[in-house]
Amino acid sequence: MKKDIERLKVENNGKTNYLTHNFHTYPAKYIPQIPRYFIEKYTNEGDWIYEPFLGCGTTLVECKLLNRNGIGIDSNPIATLVSNSKTRNLSSKEIIVIQNFIEEIESVISKRDKKFHTIHSSLNVTEFDNKDHWFQENVQIEISFLKISIKKINNDSVQVFLNVCLSSIIVEVSNQESDTRYASKNKDIQNFKTLEVFVKKCKMMIDRISQYSELSSDSTVKIYTQSSESVPFIKNESIDLVVTSPPYANTYDYYLYHKSRMNWLDYDFKSVQQVEIGSRDKHSSKKLEIDNFLTSLDRCFGEVCRVLKKGKYAVIVIGDSVIRGEFYNAMDFTERIFNKYNLKLVDSSSTNLKETTRMFNPKFTNSLKSEHILIFKK
Repeated sequence: MKKDIERLKVENNGKTNYLTHNFHTYPAKYIPQIPRYFIEKYTNEGDWIYEPFLGCGTTLVECKLLNRNGIGIDSNPIATLVSNSKTRNLSSKEIIVIQNFIEEIESVISKRDKKFHTIHSSLNVTEFDNKDHWFQENVQIEISFLKISIKKINNDSVQVFLNVCLSSIIVEVSNQESDTRYASKNKDIQNFKTLEVFVKKCKMMIDRISQYSELSSDSTVKIYTQSSESVPFIKNESIDLVVTSPPYANTYDYYLYHKSRMNWLDYDFKSVQQVEIGSRDKHSSKKLEIDNFLTSLDRCFGEVCRVLKKGKYAVIVIGDSVIRGEFYNAMDFTERIFNKYNLKLVDSSSTNLKETTRMFNPKFTNSLKSEHILIFKK
């Protein structure tokens, strides 16, 4: 299994961020070769794939490229926003609308009107705690200008695309040190720099969405912003394959990773924080035990087993965890849950987290932790 995935990676010139896969940064996402391998191995064109921990939509992008239908669920609205943009084929007319929007922003930049920030200061209507600490005033005005300009566009797909572009640059133009380090740093961002970064990102994304729209199929993708602990709208035994990577307990706070983005795009990060399972906030800050994570995971996997067709497969990519010094083997507790629902482990592969292709904070990895690819059959 591991050799086959590596072979696919080599065949794609070693790239893992082709087409729309690099639209938006996202923590610990798996390489697209993983879902592609299993989709090709276990399904046919027109089949339905379910992704209960959607993240940034890697699995659903591959579904569209391979002419499979997909259902993706995530409680984080940034995840579903990004996934929606990455999987939508844009028409030539929609691409022209985006190009015209870019030209309008470029015109503003080229004029470098000294009165721009004074004139548009009243647009700075988005309020959230510590905004002035994390964003310079000129940056706030430029983000607000972009946000309101995007809202004026009367096309949902174009709005989604441009909002993902805006979301993707938020941390770069903030005073936050980096995507993975939530510390303040004076970046001294000059006037119109935010607009320039936005335009540069848009141009890259529009080239990629144009290529993607030509190559991807017209298969159906459905995306929901909610918990995957209960998905009654998916019918019993209607899914041909599940490919997913649940959170690794006590490793990340996805809500915190996207907090500034949610603040600017009018999402409630506190509600996301509350429903996120396996977060460091719950297991390190609030001191909850592993049972809290396992209970939620049981509900999610119970739904996986309910919607999966008889004789079909669920592929789970999951990592070990350490909570207050105690080690938890993810392969063991995942197998116990699936056995409870009469799914059997038929294949597996494990890699030490220090050797995985995923980008983890080094302090969350150690010599004990492994990442497991587990294949269950119903």
